[in-house]
This record gives sequence, C-alpha cells and structure tokens, in this order.
Amino acid sequence: MTNNESLTLVATYRRTLHASVARVWENVLDWEHLPWLHRSAFAAAELVEQTPESWRAWVTLAPAARGKRALIEIQTDMPNLRYWSRTRAGQGAGSEVLTMLSPTDERTTNIVVEFRTPALPPEKANAVGAAYLQLYQRLWDEDERMMIRKQMLLDKGWSEGKSA
Repeated sequence: MTNNESLTLVATYRRTLHASVARVWENVLDWEHLPWLHRSAFAAAELVEQTPESWRAWVTLAPAARGKRALIEIQTDMPNLRYWSRTRAGQGAGSEVLTMLSPTDERTTNIVVEFRTPALPPEKANAVGAAYLQLYQRLWDEDERMMIRKQMLLDKGWSEGKSA
C-alpha cells in the first residue's frame, strides 16, 4: 500500500486526541470539511473519486489567489488502524503522510503521523518537516475541537438528520 522505500522521512508528529477512533475515521473520510474547517490551509476542494475506504480530490491551497493546487488521495486501512494521505499531482507531488491510530479508550486515540517526501537536501528536509509539523498541529487542533463537539451532540441525542 505504501511507496515509502523511495521517500525520505522528514518529520514525525505524535499526539493524543480526545476523540474515538470512530470520530477520527469520520473526519478522515470527510473531504468536504477541508475548506470549511481548515480555511487557513484549504480554499476549495473538488472531489474526483470516492469509495467507502478512500477519496481523491483537487484542493486549492489557501490563499486561493496564489493558484496552488494539489491532487490529494486518502487511502484507509481500517483493520490495521492506519491511513495514507498522498499528493499525486500539483504542489507537493510525491509526498506521503502515514497516520497510525492507537485507541487508548473509547474516547481517546493516540496518533503517530510520519511525513515523507521525495529526496531533499538535509536543510530543505528539515524546513519541510518543520512546516508539516506546524500545519498538522493546527489541522488536528481544529479537527479535535470538531470531533469533541460532534461527540457531545451525539451524547445529547443528536442524529445526522437533526439540526445542531
């Protein structure tokens, strides 16, 4: 499933999320939330293909005026609690992010995220790794708040068809 033999590990991010694995999977498979929840990173997302285990979309990186786009592919391996985010074309093409999930209880999940890129000089690899860490800290902060809010609503009896 992975092509990381030809890629260089530039950073690793570890975090405990106050969300269940079920909430994390919902989040991972929800491509539509990118420009809404993560508007500082994504200006738009256009779905190309979707299956129950994956999706592929063209994303416009923020700010949209710069015109930078990337074809992002998410591929899950739910039985093994991991998924890949690969940039297939555009800005960052060839990069791969592997996220591994480890539930600690019914509402807490540890994640380990590995960022890989095509070969880079060491100073460039360090800079790219630092940028990934900064971006993913912000994205997971935003996602965690959303997942906690959704769980709270579900606990109060909310269902997908009702307004929040």
